[in-house]
Formats: sequence, C-alpha cells, structure tokens
Amino acid sequence: MSNFVLLNPMWLIALLPWFALLLWIKSRARTQTLIAPHLAKAMGVQGTTLNRRRFVLIALSGVVAIVALSGPSFHALERPSFANTSARVVVMDMSMSMYATDIKPNRLTQARYKVTDLLSHWQEGSTGLVAYAGDAYMVSPMTSDANTIANLVPNLSPELMPYPGANAASGIKLAIEMMQNTGLATGHIVLVTDDIDDTERNAIESLLSNSNWHLSILGIGSRAGAPIKLDNGSLMTLDNGQPVVAKSNFTNMQTLAFETGGQFVPVQVTNNDVLQIARSTSQVDETSATKSDQMIEERINQGFWLIPLLIIPALLMFRRGVFFAVVLVVLPLTHSPSAQASPWLTKDQQAMQHFENKEYQQAADLFEDPNWKGIAQYESGDYQGAAETLAPLSSPQAMYNRANALAQLGNYQDAIELYESVLKQEPDNQDARTNLERVKEQQQQQQ
Repeated sequence: MSNFVLLNPMWLIALLPWFALLLWIKSRARTQTLIAPHLAKAMGVQGTTLNRRRFVLIALSGVVAIVALSGPSFHALERPSFANTSARVVVMDMSMSMYATDIKPNRLTQARYKVTDLLSHWQEGSTGLVAYAGDAYMVSPMTSDANTIANLVPNLSPELMPYPGANAASGIKLAIEMMQNTGLATGHIVLVTDDIDDTERNAIESLLSNSNWHLSILGIGSRAGAPIKLDNGSLMTLDNGQPVVAKSNFTNMQTLAFETGGQFVPVQVTNNDVLQIARSTSQVDETSATKSDQMIEERINQGFWLIPLLIIPALLMFRRGVFFAVVLVVLPLTHSPSAQASPWLTKDQQAMQHFENKEYQQAADLFEDPNWKGIAQYESGDYQGAAETLAPLSSPQAMYNRANALAQLGNYQDAIELYESVLKQEPDNQDARTNLERVKEQQQQQQ
C-alpha cells in the first residue's frame, strides 16, 4: 500500500454531508418516506419505514462513489520528460533619447511597461535581458524564471550606462552570444528601441543574415519626435542652446525587419503590440523540445474499478423502485447550472449564460442578437469578426463597440469616425471621448 495515493483527496470531504444526509434519512424514516406518498405508491415504494438492508446498500453505494471520485491510484507509469528549449533575449535601448516625451509619460517608462508585459507571457523556455547605450551590457543571463527579470526592468535607466550613445548592433551581438553560450543555435531577439540609424541597420543585417536568429522590433516613439526631458526637469540642448528633438526612424526599423525576415511592431495604446510579439516568440517547433533524461511519474486513476460495485446495487434498487426515489432526492442536489442545450432556453439565453461564465467564444457562436454577438466576439479576441458583425448596426452602442474593435485592429481612421458619430448622438459619452483621444494620439505616433 506504500504506492497508494488519492489523486483528488478533497472529494473525501463529501463523506461528511453524505453521512449527515444518511442520519437525516434514518431519523425521518419512521414518519415519512423519502418522496411524497402518492409518488411512492406509484413507484412501488410502500410503507412508512425504511428497509434496513436497503438503507445499508444506499449508504455503502454513496461511500463507494465518493471514494471512486477521490481518484484512488495504486501505481504510476513512468515516461521521459521533454524540455522546452525555446529562447529569447530582450535588448532594451537605454540611450538618452528614451527620455523623450512624445509618448506619455516618456518613452523609457512605456518601454519598461511593455517589456514587463512581454515577460509575463514567457513562462516556458529561457529568457535573457540586455541593455545598451554606447555599448551593450548583460542585465540578466539566460534563465527560465522570467519573473526575476521583470524585477530588474523598472530599475533600468540611461544613467546606469557607462558610455552614452546608441549602438543597437552591440546589443544584438551580445544577445546572440548569450544564446550560443547556452548551446542554442536558434532563438528570438526582441529589440525595444526608439531609433535605428543606417550604420546600426547595416551592422545588424550583417549579424543576422543567413542565420537562425529571429528579430522582432518594438518601436517606441513617433516620427514627429519630442524634446528630451532629463530627470532634473531640464531639456537636453544642442551647443547653440536649441532643444534636441528625438525623432523615431520607423522606416529603418521596418526595413531591418523586412531584410532579416523579422517583424516590426510600433508601440500601441492597446496591448496588441505585446500580444503580437509574445505569440511569435513563444512558438515552439520540433527543434525546441528536447528529450530529457529525467523520467516523469504519471499516476493512474483506478477509481473506475469501483464502478461495478455501484452498478449491482443500482440494478437491485431499480427492481424495487428505490432507484427512482434516490434519483429524485439526489439529482437536485448534484445539478449544476449549465449553458448547454436546454429545451427551455432560447439560443440567446444559452449564449448569455456562457457570456456570464466568461465563455465568450461559445457565447459568440450561439448569440443570434448581432449586438451581443459582436460584444462576445470582441471579448473573445475576434476583433475582425466583431467589426463585421456590428457593421450593419447604427445604434450608438453598436458603433462604439465596433470602433473599439477597429482600434484593436489598428484601423484608427475608421475608429475615429465612429467615435465621433457616437459623440454626435451622445455628447456625454465619456468612454467614447476618452477612447477617441487615445486613438488620435496613437494615429499621430505612427505618422
């Protein structure tokens, strides 16, 4: 019995209410049956006392059922484990231009937020962190604990860098070396920067050409640029006293991503930028899963062997009509609300139950009301489907929801027009006004 374990031991707690129910049944057996007298007569359960043998049979059946649900296991199977060897390194720009304020509160703060969000999506494989200015430095070696790296990100700032400047190529080179030193021949590099000049672009292209290193670029900033506000509140100036305006060269970023087979994602007000990079850098192919020497012990649930012990007494009770009586008493206690097919609910009502349970995809499939269907599609992340479903509707609520979906898709101009249409009908709609301002700001950053 040393190998005996219960896989779901919490089910044993159900023995307490079961014994309480048995005591209640026994105490009331002398005065009334388990069901109404006219039902008892119709089902052949006569008399007002409970048969002792039948009572013991019901009691033992309940105990056996609960033990079966607790998942008794007498042995385990061993199988080899597989380790996810996918890897990525975040390379963060720590040049002084990251203090530019075209993205509020500034580029550096937004970069920290975005990287922290990215790290929360990487729960498998290994991750490293590099910061660069005039030269690159390893902030964190490759580790499977992304939370540890997340604790370091808020402390990064240009003042910590020994050499001022901007040398993105040195950051990419160090990221490649970090992954190679751990025995990897492929991996992802996520470059978070506000600018790449021609020299940097050419150097990075040389490092990545004909290689298995995949580059993703998160562009922080805007083409229009903004002054660089230092920690002391002053603006960085040129020798002639004019403030330095840091502009982001998105063209070079897009070209670099295209030439190296990577992707370029401009920073967005929504979280779509993070999700897009997280999806591409979390994919595991066949080469990213390696067989480990470590064996995994997998317990076998053998509760099903107790099922015959329940079938036999059930058949005996069925012959005497007691089976129906027990079902009538127990069924209401074990029933749990479900949004699955019900002859008494319309599809919209079933869909609403799914929606309230946050099962948005199932709700979207069932809703016949286009307004609610669009909302469910939006909540499930199907922004394109939501925009198409809500397109024929002209109510302010439908236009507002469609505008949100279009904004998530990056279709800012159409979203702006819809928000403005909503505000014409509902001037006091603060949600539409707030979203309109955010989307306009995002559109300006990409111009």
